Amino acid sequence: MIDFSNAQYRSILAYMLSQIPDDYDKRDVSPIPTALSPAAYVFEGFFISLNMVQRQAFFQTATGESLDLLAPLASVSRKQATAAIRKGEFDTAIPIGTRFSTINGSDSINFVVISALGAGHAYRLQAETPGSIGNVYSGPILPIDTIQGLSSARLSNILTPGDDTETDEELRARILAALNSRAFGGNVAQYVEEIEKLDGVGAVQVYPTWKGGGTVLCSVLGADWLPASADLVRTIQDAIDPIPNSGKGLGLAPIGAKVTISAPERFEILVSASVTLLPSYSMETVQSTVTAALEAYLLNIRKGWAVNISQTGLSYSASVYLARVSAAIITAEGVVNVTDVQLNGQTADLLLSQTGALQQIPVIGTVSLYEA
Repeated sequence: MIDFSNAQYRSILAYMLSQIPDDYDKRDVSPIPTALSPAAYVFEGFFISLNMVQRQAFFQTATGESLDLLAPLASVSRKQATAAIRKGEFDTAIPIGTRFSTINGSDSINFVVISALGAGHAYRLQAETPGSIGNVYSGPILPIDTIQGLSSARLSNILTPGDDTETDEELRARILAALNSRAFGGNVAQYVEEIEKLDGVGAVQVYPTWKGGGTVLCSVLGADWLPASADLVRTIQDAIDPIPNSGKGLGLAPIGAKVTISAPERFEILVSASVTLLPSYSMETVQSTVTAALEAYLLNIRKGWAVNISQTGLSYSASVYLARVSAAIITAEGVVNVTDVQLNGQTADLLLSQTGALQQIPVIGTVSLYEA
């Protein structure tokens, strides 16, 4: 790339003056610099624009629409926001198409009933507002339309998590991954690519030949970076390799490939630590900030859960490190020191299983803090 860092007003004006013989008066108050100064400003703006155009020409530095236009070079496109599908529990039958509203103030959104869910008065409800906002609220909901006999309505489990529009950095990472690992003929990259295209999917681990030749296990996280729900697992299974016709090529998987879709197990992380607080803080005030810092650390681990860490094979990792837990605690507001950190009762790292037999992801459990 061309370096435009020196193409600024002062340097441009100095260059223009250097082209004029020294026997002319080139002091700041003389006519020559006065005449050239506006042109130098114009040229600075021109070089700024030229630099912006140059940066938008490469996917490493492009943003927004320019990055969208470059993405097809890697056969990918920006993921748009998708609507959450939630479980609704009622005490009477509900007509399909009935609309409900959450009751969480300014963050309230509407849901619409799209299908029945098993026995009883349970239904699938889809958020009318796309994005992760549909994953947030759980609890009582209010009918927008009058429903005879309804006295209880509640929004509960996330069946398919809603996802926000992909950010520039997320799209850039997918472009790089697609360019470095081409999907072809049922290879690992193709399984990852096809499954991640489906609504509600956040990440996927692929285990080839996990039960012999022709078998493939795909373990999936939802867009909320938690284990995919049974409903989402079933949707992905039907799209990739529907049962009972597994291996017949009726889904996206190649003929002969028997694909099993599953979700990893939650591994609860129990944290205890002795902390020293600033004088103006109490244990009650720092409990929530420490818990939030730990949740952020574990979320970062889950986001890297599906990254292949092997240079020559296929290997995944989602370990929780004691030192990084300590770092997360001490960065919380009000904490000045932390000692005696334990994870699940031990002063050691937690190495979570990532095998074809068992995949685990860390989620926050009880956080016990003691004042030093």
